Amino acid sequence: MKETLPIIDEANGIIKSVRLQSPSHFVWKIKSYSKLVELEWKKIESSDFEVNGHKWKLTFYPDGDHERKGKGYISLYLSLMDAEDHLPLSLDLFVKFQFLVFDQINDKYLVIQGINNDVCRFQRMKTEWGFARLLSLVDFKDSSNGYLLDDCCVFGVDVFVNENATCGDSFSVKPLKSGNSYTFKINNFSTLSEGDVESEVFTIDGLQWKLKFYPRGSSKPEVPHVSLFLMPKFNKKVHATYKLRMIDQVHGNNFETTPLEYGFHGKAGFGFVEFVALVDVKNPSKGYLLNDAIVVEVEIDYVSVVNELS
Repeated sequence: MKETLPIIDEANGIIKSVRLQSPSHFVWKIKSYSKLVELEWKKIESSDFEVNGHKWKLTFYPDGDHERKGKGYISLYLSLMDAEDHLPLSLDLFVKFQFLVFDQINDKYLVIQGINNDVCRFQRMKTEWGFARLLSLVDFKDSSNGYLLDDCCVFGVDVFVNENATCGDSFSVKPLKSGNSYTFKINNFSTLSEGDVESEVFTIDGLQWKLKFYPRGSSKPEVPHVSLFLMPKFNKKVHATYKLRMIDQVHGNNFETTPLEYGFHGKAGFGFVEFVALVDVKNPSKGYLLNDAIVVEVEIDYVSVVNELS
């Protein structure tokens, strides 16, 4: 991955980020990619998998979905399989999903989602959503990116489902305007070795979180970085939009990520493997390291909690 992530690709309506965690719901390994292209197979389909009581599949276009302007790219779609038999006309599935492409060199995942991570409505009349321009063929086939290695590629998907009122869930988005940030100071930075440093548990809008910081990075990319993740400490389904920062303690020119939207469910957190380059952390002109301490911060702008109706 040569680009600095996250990358907002407005032309194709996607945002790319990176993470260590495996896909939450389905992993698909495709062998002999070149044979698919040689045989001019337009598309291939995965086996069915189940999420939230419904069956789904992935559809992959190895040379792009030309009919939907995907020439020069690979294309990937998520399809609802049992809509005709099990989904009444009056019932919609409101779904947020994100695709993952495995970087086989660095053992991490490129995460690709809609630029606004919009909710997609799956129904009997519309059972497929995805991206005709998931990745350019140039980037996909570049061996240094690790996406296609030994003629093999690996895709994954996270699927977060909310049905309409008949499903018994309530889903609302709540903007947070005050008391929505937490600052974590890490002392004795120069003495820290590999591994992670966790903040205390903090509470924002009734939800408990932690920050997990890796002073020497959570992986070993070509350019060393520090890593930062937001970790849930609750047992609920929560979607959150948030920003991570490294504080410039000298000039006030803080580094801030673009807003991230992620569906937390379980223990897995989300953030940046390549948060800030280590050379920048140690650069006195940046102001990040002062008296052998650095300060990081999270600001949560929106949360939406999925609750059972009572």
